Amino acid sequence: MSISSDHPDLFNQLAELISEHASTPLPDDVRSAARRTLYNVCATAVGAAREPALDITVAAASGFGRGTASVPGRTELLQPLDAALATGIAAHLDDFDDTHLSTVIHPGAVGLATLVALQNEIGDNDSEEILSAFAWGIEIQLRLGVSVSPEHYDEGWHITGTCGAIGGAVTAGLLLRLDREQMAAAISMALEGGVGNREAFGSMTKPFHPGKAAVNGLRAAKDAASGTHSVGDALTGKEGFVPLLSAGKFNPESLLADFSSRWELLDNTFKPYPCGIVTHPAIEAAEALHAQLSEHGGTDQVSEIRLTCHPLVPELTGNMAPQDGLQARFSTAHGVAAGLILGAVGLNGYRNELVHSPEAARLRSAVTFNADAGCGRDAARLEVQLRDGAVLVQEVDHARGSLRRPLTDDELMLKAEGLIEPVIRGGAKSIDAAARSRGHAYLSNLLAACEPNTARESGTAEAMDVLVDDETEDHVLVRYIAADPDLRQDEEFHALITLLNQAKHLAAELDSGDVASDDTDSRTLSGEIAVSLVATGHSPVVAAAAAVCATVPGPEATALKAMGTALTVTSLLTERLKVPSERLSLLTATIARAAITRLSVSQTLMALGIAATQITLVTGVDTSGPAQDRRLRLSVMDGLETVALAAHGFTGPTHPLTGRRGMLRLLTTRTEPSLRVLTDLQLSSLAGLDPDEILQGVTSI
Repeated sequence: MSISSDHPDLFNQLAELISEHASTPLPDDVRSAARRTLYNVCATAVGAAREPALDITVAAASGFGRGTASVPGRTELLQPLDAALATGIAAHLDDFDDTHLSTVIHPGAVGLATLVALQNEIGDNDSEEILSAFAWGIEIQLRLGVSVSPEHYDEGWHITGTCGAIGGAVTAGLLLRLDREQMAAAISMALEGGVGNREAFGSMTKPFHPGKAAVNGLRAAKDAASGTHSVGDALTGKEGFVPLLSAGKFNPESLLADFSSRWELLDNTFKPYPCGIVTHPAIEAAEALHAQLSEHGGTDQVSEIRLTCHPLVPELTGNMAPQDGLQARFSTAHGVAAGLILGAVGLNGYRNELVHSPEAARLRSAVTFNADAGCGRDAARLEVQLRDGAVLVQEVDHARGSLRRPLTDDELMLKAEGLIEPVIRGGAKSIDAAARSRGHAYLSNLLAACEPNTARESGTAEAMDVLVDDETEDHVLVRYIAADPDLRQDEEFHALITLLNQAKHLAAELDSGDVASDDTDSRTLSGEIAVSLVATGHSPVVAAAAAVCATVPGPEATALKAMGTALTVTSLLTERLKVPSERLSLLTATIARAAITRLSVSQTLMALGIAATQITLVTGVDTSGPAQDRRLRLSVMDGLETVALAAHGFTGPTHPLTGRRGMLRLLTTRTEPSLRVLTDLQLSSLAGLDPDEILQGVTSI
């Protein structure tokens, strides 16, 4: 099969294949793999349900209105898409969920999150329909991952989030019973909704990726069901997934061929350790040496640790000095230290207390890597040099949990018990029974089994106070956003004042009209304000800045500063990235909202990190008004959500723009214009813009 650079029939082919094959029963081995995947991811979601990241997510979501959807392991009810986000975050938070080894995609988190969001619509559906939709959603995201691997991940993108949205769209599309044309439209929109770069690894924003991918896939399916048309070729088109995120690598056969005979789902595996998969062989080797080391006097006797491993190990998990448990999951050195200290590594190996301990720190510092391309990804050789001259050696040919040594049902149950029982007494067996059941009300029964025995109030996460004091562009930018307003030339802001008043008038009209109800979500309201402003002639980014400020009470000077700041930064980034300004509407909305709500400098950095990780610039070829309105509406809604998460303590990367896998590093080779010029700009200058042009609906700033 060959494919041109613009291939509009691709989505139709894929949609037709999905519709055709999803209408037949799953093969027995595939059904079993789907059920095991669902059980495993329910366990990881429930196991992380009480972690600070979930308390933060639930608190932020609750601020947007009441809901009707439950989240595994929690008692609160959220709006359906918020429940999907929380579920995806929980499922992937501990890096204990399923993994497809050849792509390193974690597909189950997106699949479960999608089901959770649809619980009120398909809760009573038959088990076979639910499992089939779940299986096909996983299969398609894995096939997409294979078709762009390894280039896509090697470029620096988090493949779980970037490929996950299409899986969410397929699962939701099948359950909503989309026809072929609607499914094709959902797939095209979902490809625009992939999220995630690898700079976020080690922060709460990494598990945010599958949660947000599920949300974006669901949005795509829902919009397709309501009649929204395809956005065109978002895969191989000029600004599509392949040219922007995969260095042009795409194998269409991997995506489209052998639908009746090849199942990537069968290569999905289940982790025995809560950390990056490439770390597992080293941990297993360290566990095996624990008893011998004790006979020699314990870890105090270790002088040097040498690890022979695949080159991906130090590249992906080479953090030698993790600051907390999330960062430690990407530290093979820490995994080795935990294995030598504990003898059996589970969640206890990544508690902050162990990460911060002098014993673990000393052992991490003793590790050296011998990266050997001839060593398998699931293999390792560990040599522990002792002070008395003895050398303890352990080799692992194929790590437990790999395709060659998959977890048995008993081992999977044992893992699930360790995760579920602290949250739900007897829950491991109840969830297993619900996952194995057949007949109607399958999802309702499964989620009922995931309900905790007793209510628990959400905890308050400790705020992360990040030092923001270097002169990287990231830190210059967030200090600029969080600075006090400086409006010494107020007369130059007449256009912004007029725009703000127009946005506030629209807010009042919409809030009393069809958009509003007693539970009006401020995200929806702000999105509609932005679209209405575009209809009156304003550019999308100008509309985004005004819309997120219009619903926040407070001094006019603060709102004007917020709008001006957002437009100034967007102006610089648009020139830097050489893209139309509307591609950055999410960043514009985030910056304006962060500034008007007066986030701290640290919180502003986290908001920038959560927002920047959602910027891929992938866009379909359709630039019509309805397509642009949809993109703007979602960008504004996501900007408000981003700021709410950051305000409650959600963490992101500390250098989201200039980090090795940060937004600017991945999306441009240019270094000018530098964001450092922000320190020399008067806010009122708007980076040289004529403010009167704002009301003329400029299309490029």
